[in-house]
Parts: sequence; structure tokens; C-alpha cells
Amino acid sequence: MRNLFTFAIAVSALAFAQTPAPTQVTWTGWFGDAGCSAGRFSKPTVTPPNPECARKCIQEGATPVFLSEQARAVFKVTGYPSLVDDLGYRVEVTARVDEATKTISVQSVKRISDYEGAACARPSPKKP
Repeated sequence: MRNLFTFAIAVSALAFAQTPAPTQVTWTGWFGDAGCSAGRFSKPTVTPPNPECARKCIQEGATPVFLSEQARAVFKVTGYPSLVDDLGYRVEVTARVDEATKTISVQSVKRISDYEGAACARPSPKKP
């Protein structure tokens, strides 16, 4: 029994030692919801998610996420209850990133662009 206990502690210590510590980053990108944001990096140009759709989905229980331009990846967001207020803005976030769980814990947010509403609500460019 004692050997089993020692083995369990050794395995736990090894697993803990191999888990990389969260790192602090400053990234630009957009907030959105997990359902609509997953495929945003399949094309060379990243576009923001529809803020009205993301707002509705998050209010209905969807996971809030951050689309990082630098990492070209989607991360679950924790520690930022005002996320819905920043939907539709390109933002700069300072956060702690846990790559293992694809999660960021937001420490600060700065809006760096004007509001970009739903693409379907914008007028089409006129052809000459």
C-alpha cells in the first residue's frame, strides 16, 4: 500500500512538473462565442465574428472566446465579465494564457478600433 501511495505521488509530481505555467501575453483580436469563432482562422485574413450573433449566443450560454491575431487561435476567456460590452471592437488584451487548456485569463482590455457591426448591416461598396 505504501508503494502504491509513493507511486501516486511521483506520478502526480511528474504530471505537475510537465504542465507549462501560464504565460503573460499582449495580443490583438476580437471577442466572440465558441460556436461561431472556431473556423475564423481557416482563411489567410481573419475577420471578426458577428457581434450581435455572439452576444445572443453568449447570453444563451455559449462559451466566450478570444480570437488572437498573433496566435491565430481561439481561446476560452475567464476573468472578464464585461466581455459582451467589447463585442464588435478590435481589442488589445493583456492576459495569462494556459496553452494546455486553450484558456486566457484577461487582466486588461483596450479597444483599438471602432465598432464593427454585422457585415450584413454594412452597405455594399458601389461599383464604378
